[in-house]
Amino acid sequence: MALKSGLFLASIAVFVSAAAFAQQTVNPSIHQPATLPQSTTALDVDVKELRYEELEAALDTVAAGAEHDYFAGVLANREGRAAESIPLLQRSLPAIKTRNPTRTAVALSTLADDYVKSYRYADATATYQELLKHFSEQLDKVELQDVEDGYNTARLLQDAPPQSVSIDGPVRVPTHRSSLGTIDAELTVNGVKASWVLDTGANFSVVTASFARRLRLQISKEEAQTQGITGAENHLHVAILPELKLGAASVHNVVLLVLDDDSLELPAGAFRRYRIDAVLGYPVFEALGRITFTSDGELDAGVAAAQATSGGRLFMNEMTPLLESTVSGRKLLFSFDTGAARSMFFERYYREFSSIFVSLKKESFGIAGAGGQKKVDTYYLRQAVFTVGEAEATLDRVPVMTKPMGIILEKCYGNLGRDLMGNFRSVTIDFANMRLALGEKLPPKGTLRK
Repeated sequence: MALKSGLFLASIAVFVSAAAFAQQTVNPSIHQPATLPQSTTALDVDVKELRYEELEAALDTVAAGAEHDYFAGVLANREGRAAESIPLLQRSLPAIKTRNPTRTAVALSTLADDYVKSYRYADATATYQELLKHFSEQLDKVELQDVEDGYNTARLLQDAPPQSVSIDGPVRVPTHRSSLGTIDAELTVNGVKASWVLDTGANFSVVTASFARRLRLQISKEEAQTQGITGAENHLHVAILPELKLGAASVHNVVLLVLDDDSLELPAGAFRRYRIDAVLGYPVFEALGRITFTSDGELDAGVAAAQATSGGRLFMNEMTPLLESTVSGRKLLFSFDTGAARSMFFERYYREFSSIFVSLKKESFGIAGAGGQKKVDTYYLRQAVFTVGEAEATLDRVPVMTKPMGIILEKCYGNLGRDLMGNFRSVTIDFANMRLALGEKLPPKGTLRK
């Protein structure tokens, strides 16, 4: 469970010359699991590789008992059903602790994530403590850093009241684009009118220290840290916002991560810097039930947002939504991030589709996010075609990372940003049905709208 800002602000990513394009073909030898001695071992691979549809289909083959409860609890968590996941994992833990430390580590990290999503921060802290004290050797370097960050932040929130929401009618909030291209809403909070970035990729809402003081918030004396997309660790404090109004909705006891001002100051050109003062993250959006971003500049929520009964399936990687898309002939999971200007593929995609890149040349790609920036070697795909439900979108010049960046989201295949949204008149995220629906396709640029 990563309690981090999750600011994938690739809007300021810098790239250089165009890459040649090779026909995309999938190497059939890739993604073939080794021979497995028993079906439950195959389910462990499904969990590790984020193959949740396969896990769901195979769960009926597992007899009732601790093992079934374990896999069912993990699946419920990944499908956004934290309240169902908690008792399943609690029942499974006494038995699996005695014979399977790897599963125990997964169960404890998943349970801690469930507790955070349920605003049971003290229970999350205790669960993280047990994981770090007795099962940390089951975690790789990235997972260990993720869990330590989660523990330290949950510890700061132990006495925080639970978040709640009340909605008195349709929620419609005007949005605009910042000079960075982010989707922002002008909100008045504690009497302070300011622009807030609407970022589904942010695990929590985030403010700068100076802005938190303008809001007259009580900031924690103790600090923790969070990791951005560049791998930089940022010091943070926490604060609780008693009330946040979004149109007809009021969200109470919103957790804010408070970062140093410099951590949210990003390059906006060769000689300019741009500071983001406030970000709305996943817990606020999830509390609204469903949200729709429109190309005409509006955020609709609750009954004002269209219900998504079809479209692409959503799963959760801790507090980050993952969208199931068909790319290169396979169903793959990508994080969905309205805070990122452009999409990128992670090293996993490069590794599993290596034949695509044989004739391409590496280029430099600049990444900037909370706390830092860096350049990495990438390939560029001239085009990548995504199928999400019944909708199809084509993205141009998609950067593909050739090496791991050391972030927990690299378990999936990439991060989808606003360039995907730009193909459609609306994008609806329905947390109740765990679906993402793309609306009517926009006409090509230069074409008059009807």
